[in-house]
Amino acid sequence: MMDWANRSLNALAAIAVVVAAIVYGSASPAQAAPDDLSAALADRPSHVATNWIGVAAVGYDVVAFFTKGEALKGDKDITATHDGAIYRFVSTDNRDLFLKDPAALAPQFGGYGAMGVRMGKKLRPERSPAWQVADEKLFLFIDEDTKAMWNETAERNEKIAHAIWDTIRNVPPKMLLAPATN
Repeated sequence: MMDWANRSLNALAAIAVVVAAIVYGSASPAQAAPDDLSAALADRPSHVATNWIGVAAVGYDVVAFFTKGEALKGDKDITATHDGAIYRFVSTDNRDLFLKDPAALAPQFGGYGAMGVRMGKKLRPERSPAWQVADEKLFLFIDEDTKAMWNETAERNEKIAHAIWDTIRNVPPKMLLAPATN
């Protein structure tokens, strides 16, 4: 009886993983083949926070943060590639505006959580990140709490984060999460 229950739980867990990949990763089950997944993960740039299929900014239209003051999910059929990552947009106008100056419209710190970078980590925002536009720059955060922490001393945090970013920009995120060894 226990063996049947364990197999049922394992099957449900596998289904949940596939559903999560479809819902949050905008992938289809056909895209989730192991060889494709390995290749996609190997090709992701370490200096831009992307999902496993290379989409940056959690799939949100980075231009809409500036022009609409809203977090709007981009269309998977309206994209542009910048700095090794795919950006999605709600309209071709937004895409074209992005392509005129992608460095100015892309999120700071490659879209990793700004407060995480301030602490020497590369934490990729999930689902719907907290965000803000300040001094004509887009910052993404893991959640509202880290955004609030950032804003307690935003100017100081930004200076420190930029200094740290220069040293960790090309370091794979996994390496920054590993405990220090002697």
